Amino acid sequence: SNADDSRIKGYTFNAKNDQNRIKAFIDKLLLHRIKVYNSTDGGYVVPTKQPQYRMVQTMFETYDKYRDSVYYDASAWSVANFYNMNYQAVNSLKLGDEITDAENIVSVKPFDRSEYAYILDWDDYNTPAALYYLQKKGLVLASAFKPFTVKSGNGTQKFNYGALVLPVQLQKKDSQQVYELVKEAQQKFQIPVHTVSTGLNISGVDLGSRFVKPLSEPKVAMLIGNGVRSYEAGEVWHLLDTRVHMPITKIPMRNLGRVDLSKYETLVMVSGNYQLSDTEKDKIISWVKQGNTLVTIGSASEYIIEKKWVKEQLTKVEKDSLAVPERLPYVDADEHLGKESVGGIILKTSLDVTHPLGFGYRDKVIPVYKNNEVWLAPSKNEYATVAKYTSDPHIDGFITEKNMEQYLKPSASLITSPLGSGRVVMFADNPNFRGSWYGTNKLFLNALFLGEHIEIPN
Repeated sequence: SNADDSRIKGYTFNAKNDQNRIKAFIDKLLLHRIKVYNSTDGGYVVPTKQPQYRMVQTMFETYDKYRDSVYYDASAWSVANFYNMNYQAVNSLKLGDEITDAENIVSVKPFDRSEYAYILDWDDYNTPAALYYLQKKGLVLASAFKPFTVKSGNGTQKFNYGALVLPVQLQKKDSQQVYELVKEAQQKFQIPVHTVSTGLNISGVDLGSRFVKPLSEPKVAMLIGNGVRSYEAGEVWHLLDTRVHMPITKIPMRNLGRVDLSKYETLVMVSGNYQLSDTEKDKIISWVKQGNTLVTIGSASEYIIEKKWVKEQLTKVEKDSLAVPERLPYVDADEHLGKESVGGIILKTSLDVTHPLGFGYRDKVIPVYKNNEVWLAPSKNEYATVAKYTSDPHIDGFITEKNMEQYLKPSASLITSPLGSGRVVMFADNPNFRGSWYGTNKLFLNALFLGEHIEIPN
């Protein structure tokens, strides 16, 4: 068989700090009847020699050479990258027990009641949902803008940027009620929770310091309807509805003039063919300037830069005005123009994990999905380019050399820009593609939950 012929005997994978993302990935593998095992080295392993060999290839293998160059859709389907799995091909297998059910992947440790504080790890995929759940129950949580360590009975625990701190004494409920609610959240979302009994046990940051910032419950709206890409709007709604269990107000474009935006703190504009009137534009800009957050994705980011809402730029390539264009046969037009479009590729970006939009990530390089020709220039502000394509960014999928060298490599995937007292978060690439990009959803959710604290140093 093909599996026997290959030197690759399997793929190992892991995502140490995020059990729920691993669970979601293993769920996907099992759904496709792919056999998955615990690895005796820790982590997980998928052997190539199994009836679903072709599906295993689809999930893990990446390509850079293609017979054709015009695609109906994506040319990159290495699903392990969708989930931002650390994975590698191996030529020998260390198989432990087979995993037949993803239910037992996540094991959460019970925690003791505290009179002082609880800490929820932001690295976990489900923590934003737990945060929203606790906020709806009337609790106030804060985000740590610096890493810190806590000594407890179990030794020393290190917490990453964005760890959530729930100070018990600052709540309107008593410590037993708080304990019950946090326990409920842990049970419901299967996330790691840690008890801190005293402030003396914490080093790196004082829980009362300015680096621990209280979070307000997100109030999010999104433009939909005329000209807005319904797929992308649906992906945002699906993410919030099914995974975060959080509502989002959908504002049809035709109602934008009448809507009171002051009820919201965040407005999402997904890709689309926007044609806002000056009145509509001024309305959104003045709302952002009051301290709110505008999040744009794909062509919406391009639109607001072209219309000069923000002082950012697109990556431009100087055209030689004197050059005589080469004549080409009409019959090849589709083929040539199709080649230049980016149908769906996976790229490496270098992420600033100290930026609120990068909270919950440990790896400084993460895969993103690009299926557009939106090329954002890195911000002139040295603190505002959150994710930039690496110098060798290709992971999977077809892109022309011209697009790669002239447009992609100089560009950024995610930038922020100040606007009055507010800010704009611009994604070049869709972080929520097809409801499958577990690896980049957190970037988007950070914009919603932490946007109010993104201050762009001038």
